[in-house]
Amino acid sequence: MSKIKIKTGKDIVAKELTALRRSVNWTRQASCANIERSIDAYPFTAQARNSADELIGYVSAFSDGVFMTMIGELLVHPDFQRRGIGTALLKRVELRYPGIPIQANSLSEDLPFFASQGYGSPKQAMQIVLKNVTTVNQSVIAWAKN
Repeated sequence: MSKIKIKTGKDIVAKELTALRRSVNWTRQASCANIERSIDAYPFTAQARNSADELIGYVSAFSDGVFMTMIGELLVHPDFQRRGIGTALLKRVELRYPGIPIQANSLSEDLPFFASQGYGSPKQAMQIVLKNVTTVNQSVIAWAKN
């Protein structure tokens, strides 16, 4: 088995994260510019690289430092799954934000992984709500400034 390195930091090229997203059939693709913006926006990122220094795993997270930490993405290339890489990436988030509850939006097929890591579902069912905002009403901006 090749040696896997886990490290924190943002020295990730958008092209390689795009390739990793494609490998796991991520349905929402983005431009390299938007991938770079996403990487920059997260205060915490960690990555897994194989012995050839290829990106094979990635996690991003943010936290208010008190009440909630949110996993943005947790991805492991299918050829490297079930080797502890997702666990190691998740542990990096837990070490970075100790004692702060961590939330992850999960696909149903990923629930067994999170359960194996001690994560559970809330007592009251929650729904994810989304809104795609394409433009911002200028009158709202003017109102917010006042």
